[in-house]
Amino acid sequence: MSDVLLGDKDQWLRHYTSNHIGQAEVDTLVTSLQASGEIIQDDKGCLHWNAFPVTPSQLHNQRKAGDKPGPNEKNGNDRGLADQSDIASPGEDNITSTTRENRATAAKTGGSTERQIFRPLGRIIDVIAGTPLPGLSPSCKYKMEPYDTDSEVAGSQHRIDGCLQLLESTSPPSTSPSRMSTSDVAVNFEFKLTDTVDNVCDNRWKVLYSAYHNLHSDCRRKHTYSVTIEDNKMAMWYFSRSHSAKSEAFDLLDVRAVVWALSSLVFSTVEELGYDADIRRIAEVDAENKKHLRYIYRMDDAFYKTSKCVDEYDDLIITGRATRVWEVVRVHSFDDPQPIPGAERKVLRDVWLDYGTDTESTIQQKIFRRCEDLANNFPADNDPRLSGVNEETRDELRRRLTQGTFKDLFLTIEADYRGSSSKPTAEGFIAVPDIFEAPEYWNKNATRQGADLHRASASRSNLVDHAPSVQQAADHRDYRPKQRNFVVYKEVCNALHELDDLHTVLLALYDCLLAVQILFLISWIHRDISSGNLLFHEGHGKLGDLEYAKEFNLAVGKRSSDPKTGTQIFMAVEVQSGYPIHIARKRFTPNKGLEEIVKKVKTSRSGRGVRHNFQHDLESFFWIATWLVVTRIEGHHYADVATQLFRSKADHFQLNRRQFLIDEDVFLAKLQGLRSDLPEDLCVGLYMMRATLYDAYLDRESRYDDMSTYSPLYDVFRQALKHIASVASPGKIHLVRPPPPRTTPKSGYDGHHKTARLEAKLKDREGVILSPHKVTSLKRMRDSSNVNSTMPDEEGRPEKRRPTNDLRASEIHGTE
Repeated sequence: MSDVLLGDKDQWLRHYTSNHIGQAEVDTLVTSLQASGEIIQDDKGCLHWNAFPVTPSQLHNQRKAGDKPGPNEKNGNDRGLADQSDIASPGEDNITSTTRENRATAAKTGGSTERQIFRPLGRIIDVIAGTPLPGLSPSCKYKMEPYDTDSEVAGSQHRIDGCLQLLESTSPPSTSPSRMSTSDVAVNFEFKLTDTVDNVCDNRWKVLYSAYHNLHSDCRRKHTYSVTIEDNKMAMWYFSRSHSAKSEAFDLLDVRAVVWALSSLVFSTVEELGYDADIRRIAEVDAENKKHLRYIYRMDDAFYKTSKCVDEYDDLIITGRATRVWEVVRVHSFDDPQPIPGAERKVLRDVWLDYGTDTESTIQQKIFRRCEDLANNFPADNDPRLSGVNEETRDELRRRLTQGTFKDLFLTIEADYRGSSSKPTAEGFIAVPDIFEAPEYWNKNATRQGADLHRASASRSNLVDHAPSVQQAADHRDYRPKQRNFVVYKEVCNALHELDDLHTVLLALYDCLLAVQILFLISWIHRDISSGNLLFHEGHGKLGDLEYAKEFNLAVGKRSSDPKTGTQIFMAVEVQSGYPIHIARKRFTPNKGLEEIVKKVKTSRSGRGVRHNFQHDLESFFWIATWLVVTRIEGHHYADVATQLFRSKADHFQLNRRQFLIDEDVFLAKLQGLRSDLPEDLCVGLYMMRATLYDAYLDRESRYDDMSTYSPLYDVFRQALKHIASVASPGKIHLVRPPPPRTTPKSGYDGHHKTARLEAKLKDREGVILSPHKVTSLKRMRDSSNVNSTMPDEEGRPEKRRPTNDLRASEIHGTE
């Protein structure tokens, strides 16, 4: 289902904007617009736009043909208009008839292009912004040119038809006078002269791209707005980290509705337009006179300034956690960005969590309390959690817990802050599936007998979007608001994929395995083991990113309603497919045939047939180790294997991974490409992990609460890591760093029909845009690359977590 909700225009304006504008303010603005000549009144007292006497499509046709509507010619709503030169507006007693004639002529003449016809919207917004309203001040102005935006995101820009631009810029001066800074674009506008299906969908793709571009390029953004107009159908859009909402279309010729909609945005404060007051952008100049963009985060009375981006979410995501990780230093304040004396480097994590859920700091405190309780009551030797665990490991676990050094296996959290929240969903709004592929008001059957279906689809009677069908509306999802969370860590670590020596990686894996085993002892699972969450700091490994960690409730049934979490290429096969391994390998026997069939059908119909359990965390270690051997050691002949196993959009990706895990012959065949000078013991260690995992899945079946089926696995994995380490002495096996993504000069919409490049990006998730704060060495490498190329395969850079393996246009709203 799409994450775009559709609802009433009035409710959208009251709920998703600042709601500062009421009827009194609209009356004041209408009077001001009449005085300026932008609104005229006919002899029946009806209000009309001077610049839009008829719909934009009709205006285009008239100008293109050189025709001018006569004084009694009807517009598209069968509403008679008197000659506009004869219409007097309040406050215009001193304006001559010649001036009125000139204005009427200007409304009927001029260019016929899309930009020329919609240009008067700028004048209308200027008058609105310039009208004094008690207690309100405009925060933005309308801008139509330049229509190329310039982003600090490397290699990134996109085109817009118009925008509301902040009056006070916080961006460095644009590198090109023909562009404005994306960070200053508060509201995007997209226009079309006609409302054909292609045009409507094209506009929607554009605002979708603009939304995630705005949210991605500027860390201050909490949400963003867009306005689409196709002919005389106008709609308002809201995009946030929890959901997106679109108003039902309303008539551009409805003067009061348009004034209300535009003024609601113009008179919003900067924060109400989606800019976070807890974050400030600054530009600093280094010793070489080069400008660098920095962010300052406020956490209560503490301020942290970014120096570089350590990690960032996939920019194709709008809704979700949108995690960013920064290297920071503590500074005095927003206005004094100098480091405080003795300030050390820290790491700051910026993430959006479901409102009211535990932060990582809270989760870590719960885990530590359970560990301290366990230290006071360490399990007996016959405890199922220690079944098959050797004496050396038991002593190490007991020592870590009793001495409190288990905390050394995790990150040290120094500060935790809950920030701003997204808006809840508006009452009465309903999710609209496939809104970016098929306009919801399009091709509705005419309701009157004898109506022409071809005319009905474009008539004014079909102007307003219709609600989804009952079947669509019944497909409910809980759109929980999200709240921003800032976490500061003491240690500045390296992720595994940043290390260049296999021995060092194995040291980190060994310590992280111990951390995961301690979680097992207290019945907790991590649920997101990846190369980015296994960290190395000063000779030791640390387990990071506890946001998805949760207690494994032994009383719960075998299935879980939790969404899949983890990084696709490191995710356990069962979790990824939702299908248990032991069922697939059972023999079909005639005497139990019906029972087997019923069981499989029930499993299929009930959704996921597995629970994310302790072994799934261990399986991620196996995939990380395999990924290191297959993709990070130079000279192998593993190109095909790397694509099959570690590129999530490859054909039969899930099947390839499943066969690699469960089929010994497939496993051995795929590892034949090992470099000849490297010891085969590398593959022996992987084999030990694979065989242990597979046998455990078959032996356990669905006895997920049997702790004794998990406990022996940790020692086997520890032995496998030791075995690999025995042939990978320090400095012996070098690991290559992943290449940086290559981007094109224009990463977004390329100017005609549907956003071809956006669709290409959606089909190839690896074509992502770098953050503006990646290291300069990546920029140098990127500048020398082919500008028309796409990002390298996932064997180079591990993919971010995804909720599913199916990517659709509306999946931009999925969890990252």
